[in-house]
Amino acid sequence: MAAIDFVSNLDTGTWVHKLDPRAKLFLILAFVIIPLLFMDPLYLTLVLLLGLPVWFSAKIKIKSIAPLLGTIVILALSAVIFSTFYNYEQADAVVLLSIGSLQATDIGLLSGLVLGYRIAIPCFMTIIIISTTDPALLAKGLMKMKVPMSIAFMFLGTLRFFPLVFEELTNISNAQTIRGVNKKGIKGSWSSFKLAAFPLLVNSLRRSRTMGLAVESKGFSKMAWREYYQDMKLGKIDIIVIILTILFFAVALYVRYVLGLGGNNTIIA
Repeated sequence: MAAIDFVSNLDTGTWVHKLDPRAKLFLILAFVIIPLLFMDPLYLTLVLLLGLPVWFSAKIKIKSIAPLLGTIVILALSAVIFSTFYNYEQADAVVLLSIGSLQATDIGLLSGLVLGYRIAIPCFMTIIIISTTDPALLAKGLMKMKVPMSIAFMFLGTLRFFPLVFEELTNISNAQTIRGVNKKGIKGSWSSFKLAAFPLLVNSLRRSRTMGLAVESKGFSKMAWREYYQDMKLGKIDIIVIILTILFFAVALYVRYVLGLGGNNTIIA
């Protein structure tokens, strides 16, 4: 099992890497909220296509985050498949495929695509931001936006801890391979995961306890971390990205609620 390595993408030096963390947080917020506005796969496809230039221009090394990308794709496809075979019992539904008592309908497929897009789009855009920004800078960006320090630190701790858990799981998996644990097939993979679950939990708890002791020793409970040496100022490109993000959000609201496009009526039609 390959480890997830976000650090390998921090030094590329593209314009996405150089963006102020606050501008990146605006991007995340937009690509999390806007997919929730639409119920038509066509409009969600357009939202995804608008995010692709940011993805490609960031020049992210896919290999370093391949396990995470694979997980997102599997979750999105699972949502599409389960929704497609869900029986909506609507008179105008067209059966596309039957497997025993299961029926795949056109309405189920469209709803599944919507759900899959709503999972994939925010996750992919969030990966771009996480992969191109030091988590500490993201936390400082949140504090600059007047987010409470406890919430900013929770966000930072999650981003720091998540790769460590995958690294620990990789180490356990390698140890199982050395000891000859059978991991072939679905049954073998499930057995190896069950064997890895307990040591993974114990080691994760140890790491979290160590982190807790470290932050308490530095005065976190007294909220002493209110100042930092590294100043953050919005540049021209940051302001442009923020303005474009706000315009993107405004256009999405106009299309959805003023023009009435991309709603439930589009799917059922």
